[in-house]
Amino acid sequence: MKKIDIFVCSDAGMRACSSWEEAFDAFPVTGITLPGELDFASLSQLLTQSAEPVLRPLRIEGRDIHVFNDAIAQAIGRMADDDLLALAVAWSRTAPWADLNVQPCDLAGFLMELKSNWHRSATPDKALFAWVDA
Repeated sequence: MKKIDIFVCSDAGMRACSSWEEAFDAFPVTGITLPGELDFASLSQLLTQSAEPVLRPLRIEGRDIHVFNDAIAQAIGRMADDDLLALAVAWSRTAPWADLNVQPCDLAGFLMELKSNWHRSATPDKALFAWVDA
């Protein structure tokens, strides 16, 4: 299992943080535990109907941080709550969840919190940053 914390902030803001604790105190964060690899490809496909890469590594020494492509963040920010619930059901049937007994309501809670944090952040050049716990 991989614990992932997703922060909503700017690239400069993330780079300025000296630690996970500092980022946690400074920016809205949503956590999720993935069953294996850092895999958001199925979520991206459902949100954007695109095969474009979902994440790219952010080069910060000693940290396992990735940034989501803008299409993902924008799509989550625009979705109505009912659509997020339907998305969670569809996502629960795809990788990485397909072989697990994951509850769609748990994924819906994650997506709703992520959307809320997206709107809560006033940073004009904000993005979604995935920080993988060591």
